[in-house]
Amino acid sequence: MYMGLGMKRKIICLLFLIFSASIIAGCSSSDSAPPTAGNVNVTGLVRTPDKVILEDVEVYNDDGVLATSNNSGVVSFSVAADKAGSIRLRKPGYAAQTVMLNINDGRADFLATLGKRKAAVTVSADVPIDITGTSGAMVSLAAGALVDASGNPVTGDVQLSITPVDVSDDDELGVFPGAFAGTDINGNAAPIIMSYGTVEYQFSQHGNELNLAGGQSATIEIPVFIANHPDGTPIQIGDSGALWYLNETSGQWVQENVGTVVASVDSPTGMALQATVTHFSWWNHDIAPQLCDLTITPSGLPNDAEVDLFARTQNNRPRSGSTTFLDSGTTVTMPRGVDVYLQSTARASDGLYRASTIDSCDGEVGSLVLDFTGPESPVIFSLTGRVKPYFILELDPANPSNTRWVLERNDAIFTWSSIRAETRVLSSDQGHNTTLGNATGSTQFPMDLNGSHATQYLFTLTATDDEGNTATKTENLAYDATPKPILHQFNISKIDGETAQTATLSWDVEGADSITISYSQVDGSGMTQLATDPDVASVGATALDLTQDIFAVAGAGTYLITIEFTNQYDTTTRTFFSWLYDLSGGGGSGGDGDDSDCGELCT
Repeated sequence: MYMGLGMKRKIICLLFLIFSASIIAGCSSSDSAPPTAGNVNVTGLVRTPDKVILEDVEVYNDDGVLATSNNSGVVSFSVAADKAGSIRLRKPGYAAQTVMLNINDGRADFLATLGKRKAAVTVSADVPIDITGTSGAMVSLAAGALVDASGNPVTGDVQLSITPVDVSDDDELGVFPGAFAGTDINGNAAPIIMSYGTVEYQFSQHGNELNLAGGQSATIEIPVFIANHPDGTPIQIGDSGALWYLNETSGQWVQENVGTVVASVDSPTGMALQATVTHFSWWNHDIAPQLCDLTITPSGLPNDAEVDLFARTQNNRPRSGSTTFLDSGTTVTMPRGVDVYLQSTARASDGLYRASTIDSCDGEVGSLVLDFTGPESPVIFSLTGRVKPYFILELDPANPSNTRWVLERNDAIFTWSSIRAETRVLSSDQGHNTTLGNATGSTQFPMDLNGSHATQYLFTLTATDDEGNTATKTENLAYDATPKPILHQFNISKIDGETAQTATLSWDVEGADSITISYSQVDGSGMTQLATDPDVASVGATALDLTQDIFAVAGAGTYLITIEFTNQYDTTTRTFFSWLYDLSGGGGSGGDGDDSDCGELCT
């Protein structure tokens, strides 16, 4: 369907912002080949939830790898039109992603977000597995329940990664894979699904993915990240919830089961959806709401405007759902009876137009006139900057037999997005001056100038159109002269076994000379050192026997366990707490997780 005379066919995603072709096109080559008959030319930008571009990301489908992102995070390729509905993306260390493509005039442009996969823990396939990870995401299965891709039983050590996505966070919501749509348990189409939380469960051995054997099942718990239903009523323990899995090829979600909301000490809301599954993949706790067809009539737009629409429910949490414009008119599908915030931008030859409103579609159909204002030209949508310290190894003057990490420099890393600008110049009050070639992209450069650096920098992005109109955005960055170790990933897996309580710690750290592990009372008193390593590996793991190392010395109780990564400048600390009990006289269960999921007991 067309929104106004001459307006291009677009996709709307309720509760999820889709960047239009006009933004992404700035990343592609200006001499791209015209679409080949029967093919679709695709250009995309791949980044992390914090908007850092990602290179070496493979884009693939059932025919194999189509392309790999370059050092600007850009990927370009051509794919047969009958296979262009969705694509898949992969990069070692990142959760799998499926992206739906919106095809327009033989082209498709996309923005993809890849989230870090949580560090894997090693478990034995020969014994029952019961693991709780970050935010209370849990999986439990019987001994001998796993098979390889050929269906052969798996024995011995396997790796398990549990990666939840906090759908209450606008940035992390981008990691949500596939469409916000699917098929319900009765086989009916669900044009909109609204998520409370989703988790990727991945078992592997020697790098090869594993799954459940036929006839086997597992119990999972998906953290509830959004505590209210779409109508604002609170979720309660004992509620039923629909469980969906991702068809990674089509990008659609399929409801397989119904679970029950249970208490979860590590979930940010104190709740999780518990359910039984027969295979491992992305699993999603969703609702397919009643629907309303809302007819939108735009007002105040020129004929050549190309429209994007962002929508979210009004309970302070993002929701998810998607639909396309219909051929019969400007009718879009919304959840019924829920206040929805609608924000639209329209890109036209004379600049940018904007509109926003709150509307509720309470019946099967509704109508809305959306008033636009504009044009604005040029426009800078975003400018995000961060400081990246770089370390080098040198001999320790106090102990020449040892080496230590030394700060070499700081780099400034920026990502930006703009339209209707002939030039874009990024400058600083300290003398930097860089011309940016693309409408959207990322750049990185040393903050030092002529061998020296300032303490504070004010960076300004100035966009200028062909008529001399300008727009600016600024970003303040501080030079980090005493950088603490950079902890890229830290994961804790705690197991309550029949003979011992154990914890496995794993990390990916930059610039750390040593690691120290200690335990104390919950309030931090009585700190006792468990282990230390003066030459810590940048990527490593260690196992703790909590029963032997703490219980045997200090007895039952709740303990705070502190891990310190230290260099000559500062210390990066992570903590978790654990309830230790006498295995000879009954059991209990302890909490586990990283510093994001143990509340006030973590720092």
